[in-house]
Amino acid sequence: MIKATKRKVAGAPTPMAGLALGIASLGWCWENVADLGGLGQQIGAGIAAVLLLILTVKFIFHPKMLWTDLSHPVVGSVVPTYAMATMVVSKALGQFYPVFSQGLWLFAVALHVAFLALFIYHRAVDFELHHMVPSWFVPPVGIIVADVAFPGGELLPLAQGLLVFGMVAYAVMLPLMIYRLIFSHEIHDNAKPTIAIMAAPASLSLAGYLTVTAVPSPVVIGLLIGIAVLMTFVIYVAFYRLLRLPFSAGYAAFTFPIVISATALFKSAAWMTTFGFSREYVQQVFLLGQIELVIATVIVSYVAVRYLAHYRPISRLFHPQLQSQQV
Repeated sequence: MIKATKRKVAGAPTPMAGLALGIASLGWCWENVADLGGLGQQIGAGIAAVLLLILTVKFIFHPKMLWTDLSHPVVGSVVPTYAMATMVVSKALGQFYPVFSQGLWLFAVALHVAFLALFIYHRAVDFELHHMVPSWFVPPVGIIVADVAFPGGELLPLAQGLLVFGMVAYAVMLPLMIYRLIFSHEIHDNAKPTIAIMAAPASLSLAGYLTVTAVPSPVVIGLLIGIAVLMTFVIYVAFYRLLRLPFSAGYAAFTFPIVISATALFKSAAWMTTFGFSREYVQQVFLLGQIELVIATVIVSYVAVRYLAHYRPISRLFHPQLQSQQV
């Protein structure tokens, strides 16, 4: 039984953690527009937990595969989505098990930091500019998910420190990434789905900033929301080409960036209400968030269906030969 399980989980694609993150975030995001009483968040977190459990079993039985993933310039940059998805799941559990939720959040933060350190180590040892892809934002900037999923309490200084680190990392990396995309080699087709991640950092920074900052600066919010909306629109246009790429597990990169874009707009609308903006302006931002949420739901559902269709039946889902199709 154990041998059969080890063989089956060996081919579970590591980027599936990104899909888990997207699904968990989508269910939570729907709570902003529908009176679901937390049900949307719980369903999304439940589905994500199943996907994360599969990957957990894989990593336990095949630690060498995890190390190989971490050393890969593309797959290694998306491994932290496992920790990020765990953070979002921990937030959903907070309603029922607050102490366990906080412990799981701390564990996920520590795990993300470990993944970040290993990513930096591997990339420093074997750095090439053309290896740089948009998913490289995930290890340093993705830690801001910890702020969005912050359980509250005395850990606020830690959450604020993570926010500062993530936002500074984004500010440093963005011009480097743009330079690489313009002047270096074209991104390989297998890694092109990671282009969608360009939509995530500004929106994630905005969502995290509004979550853990007591008195947000209108200047910072205005700057981030402008970049976030622009980058999201650019990725919408890019989807015309990206969705025509041959399917791979890298399609998971399409999910979280556009979900967090909608989440950031809903948080911005809530802040604008508190800050005293005209109801008309608040409604405009909220409406834009609703439009982005609908688009995000369509994309996440499409990717989930493609995953389900491609990796069925179960004997194919975890077939080791599919490992080469990850990214």
